[in-house]
Amino acid sequence: MAKISNKQFAESLYEITIDLDGKDLELVLQKFVELLFRHHKLTQATRIIIEFESIVKKKEGVVELEITSARELDSETIAQIKKVFGKKVEALQRVDNGLIGGIKIKMEDKILDGSVRTQINSLKKCLVNN
Repeated sequence: MAKISNKQFAESLYEITIDLDGKDLELVLQKFVELLFRHHKLTQATRIIIEFESIVKKKEGVVELEITSARELDSETIAQIKKVFGKKVEALQRVDNGLIGGIKIKMEDKILDGSVRTQINSLKKCLVNN
């Protein structure tokens, strides 16, 4: 039997609960927990829920950003960054003292690297190759 991934469980949960509420939702969730138990996946429930939340946000058009900078950014700067990516943006800010300056923005599987270190390395490569 093929192994079912956490993402597949989360996608299935999304599909079967999309229009449910009340007792129907409660019953489906109970059956879903039983399914996880049968597949020895109860220990993965937290990861499945994280995948589920990600799927819901994606379906609702919410963009998740992880903004990394050398220092804490003010709320106006964060708002300007979020504005570039659309109306429904959730941003998590991280501080990395290893950055000289600039920012890195991670969105899904893409990283936009505007850090000073990356720019210096790019300049270095250009100078070495010329």
